[in-house]
Amino acid sequence: MPRKILKGFTLIELLVVVAIIGILSAIGVVAYSKYSSMAQTRAIKAQNNEIYNFIKTETSIQCVNYSDKLSLSFERWGRKNTRTAVCNSNWGSWNGDWDVVSKMFSVFKYYFQMNPATQFKNTVSGGQGYNPSCPSIGDARNMKPGETCISYESLGSRAVSGNACANKGFNTWVLVVSKLPNNEFYFNCVGKIW
Repeated sequence: MPRKILKGFTLIELLVVVAIIGILSAIGVVAYSKYSSMAQTRAIKAQNNEIYNFIKTETSIQCVNYSDKLSLSFERWGRKNTRTAVCNSNWGSWNGDWDVVSKMFSVFKYYFQMNPATQFKNTVSGGQGYNPSCPSIGDARNMKPGETCISYESLGSRAVSGNACANKGFNTWVLVVSKLPNNEFYFNCVGKIW
């Protein structure tokens, strides 16, 4: 009686297939990581730009006359919370502009930190996206990737922005800083031009 010949894969053929699958998987993981990082970077920049546009719009709408004040309000815990800052000042350095941006910083920082309607997620970790601690470069370096904070600078103190805001012709500015997944900073500056 003739014997049946069983056909199958050799060990070498199986090893080649496993190696090919492994190589394709490695390429896929690297590509996915790259695209994921790019998407996170776009989302972080979009959040930063949204805060920047809000600050720029509010200052241009509310700070028309020299004596105007900027005021932001929101509801939380069943009550209305309001913070106010002067739009102009004669006190202090930079013809009072340093005093103004420091007060504006406080109003916007409180608004984004405490207002439940402005809370946004960290696109990298999924946690809180706003970091309330950001007045210095050291604090900004301690931020986690995906976090955004608000600070203020002038020509005399520009540790985070370097010359980027100064080159736009500003003496003082409110700074919106975000830390990207590659640990670089992305920022926008709202110069005191009102």
